[in-house]
Amino acid sequence: MKKKVWLWIAAGALLLAVLFVPVPTGMADDGGTQVYSALTYKIVKWHRSTEDGIYSATRVYWLPDNFKSIDELWDGEDRPQPSHRREEYTGQWLDKEKAAAVDDSTYADLIITDIYANCFFARNVIPLPQTLKINGRLCEEWCVGDQVKCTYENIYYDQENQRIEADLRGVEPSEFELEPGMGYKPVIYLYPEEEREVTVQLRLRGKLTCTYPAYGEGWKVTAAPDGTLTDARGQTYSYLYWEGETYARWDMSKGFCVKGADTAAFLEQALEKLGLTRREANEFIVYWLPLMEQNPYNIIAFQTEAYTEAAALHIDPAPDTLLRVFMAWRGSDSFVELPPQTLTAPARTGFTVVEWGGTVLSN
Repeated sequence: MKKKVWLWIAAGALLLAVLFVPVPTGMADDGGTQVYSALTYKIVKWHRSTEDGIYSATRVYWLPDNFKSIDELWDGEDRPQPSHRREEYTGQWLDKEKAAAVDDSTYADLIITDIYANCFFARNVIPLPQTLKINGRLCEEWCVGDQVKCTYENIYYDQENQRIEADLRGVEPSEFELEPGMGYKPVIYLYPEEEREVTVQLRLRGKLTCTYPAYGEGWKVTAAPDGTLTDARGQTYSYLYWEGETYARWDMSKGFCVKGADTAAFLEQALEKLGLTRREANEFIVYWLPLMEQNPYNIIAFQTEAYTEAAALHIDPAPDTLLRVFMAWRGSDSFVELPPQTLTAPARTGFTVVEWGGTVLSN
């Protein structure tokens, strides 16, 4: 009888140990977070690297939260949010003696890309080649990634480097949205084997809404092997830029459904397969990623026939290699299953012309 009692006592002690005694179950690869687990709860000693330094805290997660992954627990952790602010910017953004001064004040819908104590950097919501530095202190309510309507003055424009610097007058929330169906920020790079004059004409089924440099009857530039373009005035450019309204019907029957957080990695791999260089891919990703990475999912389809039929290019002299990468996409709240596209590109040989752009589709 006594033996049975001791067996029950031992079994009960073992059960209590399993239920309530935590044991080390690993260290996360995030700066040193340690995890101790029991059947009914989990202890996490957070030591995770963040944008503002190391986040340290000890938390107990009870059933059923103890069965969540570290990343799931991190998403639900009540922690101070990063300020996304830096110390004062002391560098020279542009040379005001060489830049063109603009007398009038103006406003634009911008997306904040970086915040300093004395200024912030931004890009236009409507894709334009310029990057802006706005001098003035933003109040604490604004963060990197916010879309704002900004009024500014004392404007200087460095056309060669596509940089604008101005002084802040006012900022307020912006509700401007990209118009579905617009072809946004197609840019065209020209890489001849030797310096030569090149004429580029665009036959768009629709209408052009913005070009840079001015399109006129077409672009005529002197192109160098490194991609530098020079117009008749001696002004230099990195690429030809246009946007416009098209009547194309985009083919979304095949493509990819990508988590917003995975969009950068996906685009890096996809654009390499489509033949873009690291520099070209970087410029593509820097423009589109802020619009995509906050969505739960993005449905992406690279267009071929639909795009080339809607926006035909005529280039003289004709290139040996022509790469045209155009992405149609829309955000999605849930995963959508669709057949994947096969992404390939010809080898870049001889006189190479590269174009990339995209459009946002309505949900």
